Amino acid sequence: MNALRVWSKTDEVRMWLICLPPGGGDARLFRDWAGRLPEGLGVAALELPGRGGRKGEPWADGAEAAVGEFADAVEPLLERPVLLFGHSMGAVLALDLAHELRARHGREPLALIAAASELSRPRTPTIRPEASDGDLVRWLRDLGGTPEELLTSAEFLAELLPVLRADLGVAADRNPGARAPLTCPVHVYLGEQDPMVDGLAAQRDWAAQTTREQPPRSFPGGHFFVQETAGPVLAALAEDADAAVGGRLLRSR
Repeated sequence: MNALRVWSKTDEVRMWLICLPPGGGDARLFRDWAGRLPEGLGVAALELPGRGGRKGEPWADGAEAAVGEFADAVEPLLERPVLLFGHSMGAVLALDLAHELRARHGREPLALIAAASELSRPRTPTIRPEASDGDLVRWLRDLGGTPEELLTSAEFLAELLPVLRADLGVAADRNPGARAPLTCPVHVYLGEQDPMVDGLAAQRDWAAQTTREQPPRSFPGGHFFVQETAGPVLAALAEDADAAVGGRLLRSR
């Protein structure tokens, strides 16, 4: 099944925001963004197999295969300019996708927005896909953002933990090697109370990935501030998308 979910189905779309969810998440996290962003900015999202609209499919066969599948899936959208938005693990895959699009088509997205992502040294100990259920639950609890009643629900955990393990496996499989920095702007979004990401380290990490570093933006909330404070995040996204096209997006609403 196709990895792409298109949430904006309108002739008014002039550029696409392609979203990549955090580990354990799926494309539905971004469904309501289509009605909350400027009309000209269409919203689409990518999801790995085994969750959301791809439930029942075999897990992704490593990071390279996942990014290749994503690049295939977004090809129909490339007739219009695109921006990439990734949250946590999704930001890392968005970076790899930007490089894959450059390699295939000779051009990059207009911009990449990396939320809640530190590439080198997360504050919390790295969790491995082979971790026990108990260790995974404790890690989720430390991250915040998941209600305690869900973390004690056997039914919820039976659905989430296999997906999370699969995603951790994809992340652990990454081996991008040396590559030239992107030439598109890279925007870093940070949660002010994120227990996993050090803001200065994240800014440094992502600055090394681009020749066009942008000032970071901070938002109230923890590692899942994208959902916790969606209003300010979407306002920032609209501004950064508008800047990517020289102010033509918001002015034409």
